[in-house]
Amino acid sequence: MGREAVAVCHWEGAVAEVKLHLDAQFLQLRGDLRVDIPRSQIKQVTLIEEGVQVATDGATLIMEFGAADATRWQKALLKTPPTLAQKLGVSVDSPAFVQGILSDAPLKEALLGATVSKVRDAAVLVAIVMDEPDLQAGSDLALANADKHIWMVHRKGKAAAVGDTMIRTHMRALGFIDSKTSAVSDQLTTTRYRLRAK
Repeated sequence: MGREAVAVCHWEGAVAEVKLHLDAQFLQLRGDLRVDIPRSQIKQVTLIEEGVQVATDGATLIMEFGAADATRWQKALLKTPPTLAQKLGVSVDSPAFVQGILSDAPLKEALLGATVSKVRDAAVLVAIVMDEPDLQAGSDLALANADKHIWMVHRKGKAAAVGDTMIRTHMRALGFIDSKTSAVSDQLTTTRYRLRAK
């Protein structure tokens, strides 16, 4: 997900051709320069002769682009990224029913004031999946409420007891299809599922 390109970049005295990746949280440079710039630290984005100049809290980044690409990247960098609540489709008018232990601060903040205690009142389901019993409980919840999307929230990386591949294999075997993914926090990620139409 996000915007990607290859460009020659200038950063803190170094110049290198790198792969750029822009998502809701970071502008990342990969290659001979490895930099993660939080979008919250981007202060100004200016079109210059070479392409795009990005002023941050620390240094200034110059990305060399043609005019058309420079304009598109400037617009993308200036666009306010969606909040986690918006990405999950959760609000006061579109509340979530949460199953599992809700301890992750960014997820708690996204769901603040937008949860219900009864499944029937929910627009969307959120299952916190930390182990295999949680996965079974989440899929049981989804099967019992096949008219609703369910977000399966789990830990990132190899340390996860239940990871993306295990969840996807389990859910697809039950007839679910995954339609969207989102980073939740430094620790968690999530994928949205819904029972496939017959």
